[in-house]
Amino acid sequence: MTSLTLRPATFDDADLIARLHTESWQNSYRRILSDDYLDHVAPTERLTMWTRRFHYDNHLWVQLALWDGEPVGFVCLLPDGETERGLLLDNLHVLPGQQGRGVGRTLLQAAAAQADRLQPGTSMHLWVYEANSDARRFYNRMGGEMVDRENVLAPDGSKAVALCYRWKQPALLAGSGSVAA
Repeated sequence: MTSLTLRPATFDDADLIARLHTESWQNSYRRILSDDYLDHVAPTERLTMWTRRFHYDNHLWVQLALWDGEPVGFVCLLPDGETERGLLLDNLHVLPGQQGRGVGRTLLQAAAAQADRLQPGTSMHLWVYEANSDARRFYNRMGGEMVDRENVLAPDGSKAVALCYRWKQPALLAGSGSVAA
């Protein structure tokens, strides 16, 4: 029997989180960010970012998703990011080949539950590239409301359009299924 579990990520997981992040980007952002950036810059940049985050951010909340003990995704909530919009769901990534198994839903529900524990009644939001149609479909299915659209400078220096999805009541999302945390 296969099982999905979540566990808190720690500083010791920075390299693992960076690898999951990079592989997810390489799969989902191939037509959004440049191949050169994804293949040669992103791996080091993501490792530096996650090492710094785990070292310096006391409010960082990251959960690893494990399928039969193997890492398949992660979620990161930044309670102090963009507070005027509510709590920021900064990352939600599921490896290619692992999507469609409930991993993303479980991670999103866990983040919503944590958001409600940290700041009950406060909305939760995330940003997604407009060109990332798979992610947008997922967030729509999960009840996200698209509330903003911005032209942004992407990490590779290109211009892109990002959409902000919001959940006004994360507690409702958190309660829509069982969440292992």
